[in-house]
Amino acid sequence: IGVDIIWEGTGDQQQGKNSSTNQVVIEVDEKYYRPTEVDLLIGDASKAEKVLGWKPKYSLNAMVSEMVKSDIKLFQKQQVLKKNGFEVNNYFD
Repeated sequence: IGVDIIWEGTGDQQQGKNSSTNQVVIEVDEKYYRPTEVDLLIGDASKAEKVLGWKPKYSLNAMVSEMVKSDIKLFQKQQVLKKNGFEVNNYFD
């Protein structure tokens, strides 16, 4: 999204700061931990490809890029609504 991040700390104490402003823009929040957090999740679509002939349409980078663009668009819409006096529910907390 055009922001250079400087990473500091490790584990639960890791933070990402905007390199231009030194403002923390990413940090760990324990309330988003899953009850049974796993260390490694690996997907393997080879069976779907072999049995069904399925092939992915998107690479991981393309999918993440699309998701980030969608989140930015949603955020911009919410900012316009808030600026014009409308109440915006936050479904992400």
